[in-house]
Amino acid sequence: MQEKNARLFYTLMCLAGFFIILIPVGIANLVFGYMLGDSPCTSCWGQRESMIYIGSTALFIVRYGLKPRYISFLLIATAFALWQSFNHIAWHAIGDLDQGFSLLIFGMRSYVWAEVVFWCVVLFLGVMFAFAPRLSELEVHGAMREVGGAARVAFLISALIVGSNAFQAFVSTGIPPFVGQGNPVRFTLDPKYIIWSSQNWKKFFTDFSVLGVRDVKDPDYAFAPSSKLGISFTQKSDQSPFERIDYALKIKDEKVIKIDAPLNTLSEIYGEYIVSSKHHVYFLSLDSQSRDLFELDPYFSSTINPIIGIIPYMSHKYLLMGSNKTYLRFQKNAQANERLQYADFIKGANAFEGQGEGLGRGKFLTVRAKFHHILSIATDGKYIYTATVPNNKDKKTFVISAFLSSDLMLSREFTPTAHLKNGRSLGDLYVTGMSYYGGKLYALSKNYNVIAVIDPIKEQVVKTISFPETIKNARGIVVKKEGIEILSYQDGANLLFTLQ
Repeated sequence: MQEKNARLFYTLMCLAGFFIILIPVGIANLVFGYMLGDSPCTSCWGQRESMIYIGSTALFIVRYGLKPRYISFLLIATAFALWQSFNHIAWHAIGDLDQGFSLLIFGMRSYVWAEVVFWCVVLFLGVMFAFAPRLSELEVHGAMREVGGAARVAFLISALIVGSNAFQAFVSTGIPPFVGQGNPVRFTLDPKYIIWSSQNWKKFFTDFSVLGVRDVKDPDYAFAPSSKLGISFTQKSDQSPFERIDYALKIKDEKVIKIDAPLNTLSEIYGEYIVSSKHHVYFLSLDSQSRDLFELDPYFSSTINPIIGIIPYMSHKYLLMGSNKTYLRFQKNAQANERLQYADFIKGANAFEGQGEGLGRGKFLTVRAKFHHILSIATDGKYIYTATVPNNKDKKTFVISAFLSSDLMLSREFTPTAHLKNGRSLGDLYVTGMSYYGGKLYALSKNYNVIAVIDPIKEQVVKTISFPETIKNARGIVVKKEGIEILSYQDGANLLFTLQ
């Protein structure tokens, strides 16, 4: 009985190892590779190699017996393989319908099937070891087990498939120092079209990060200045990227907003000023004295990074935006159900509502601005506009994203045209506040102390305005008939400047 149980265990293990090499690896190599000309990218090769490692280890168990080091290697190889396939899928998961890389198999790409295969390995190992005989029954007496003819055939076919893969890898990739390609040409044996490249080594050593393109440092906040962006801020408008400055503002008045926290945003909505610092929001009367406040719970549901702006939304509601483009729609209510609103507010749950019809959290999804933070938001009622800021990865891109207020979906994205100095870009700006007035967006740049007046219909900068160098850390802007107001946190105080 014991011998029968052991034989069954090793037979199943042999079949599992053989089939993982024969079916996914064999079909990919023989059918897709030689017959259809499919050539794996570096990630595809990695997943195929992991399947070979897993299948070969199963066959080693069949030949040499179940040993702890084999079990250990199976678990490690499968865990690494799952990460490989997840990483590969992640690059293409955000694409539209039918977009992707490589051939479709029953409606799914090959790298998605790799994920399925690796999860099947996890499931199979779990079942196998759950019903496995006692380890004493699986012991091997001698250096190796005796295997039958069927197992020997499986070993031989597996070896041929592995060898064929090695040949395909040699033809399409080459030998060291050549390395695989992210976008390989179709497989061929014609030397005229074979490409051996070592370019990925340079990219690996210069751009390597466990976060990849998402290794973007936090932007510069009033309450947390950043030194990791590689950006030097200056208040000299003559060094801005613009060819000319059309107007220069002058300071008419200066007030101190008596709030201890460094303020990061400024809005005027429904006759009140609204300012914020990190996750605290303050509603001020026109004489800048604090009236109402709340503290946001940033981690409930969709995490909201530090608050970068608040705008009016629909009928007497508000939309609060984080630098990661995650928002909260909320409203005031003196009779708010504190128990229900506890989810969104650490303080102020008895006076504000974030839960209810037309309220709640969500995310703005972008295309051109995907790997950039935002520090500004404005609205004309129909559309909501955001502007990107440069970061440690990209200091040239500047994108205005427009979202339809009615459904909060991306409507369009654009980089405004402008008259710029040679070799400069709008990415040189650092827009920390934005206001909509008279059909134009007023984008306030902390860097260079300039305001870019943008026509969102024509998608161009129609006017450039400078403001005095005494404003050292511009954070928010309100544009109205009476003039322009700028919030700046400097010298340990929150200052509200009125300019003309």
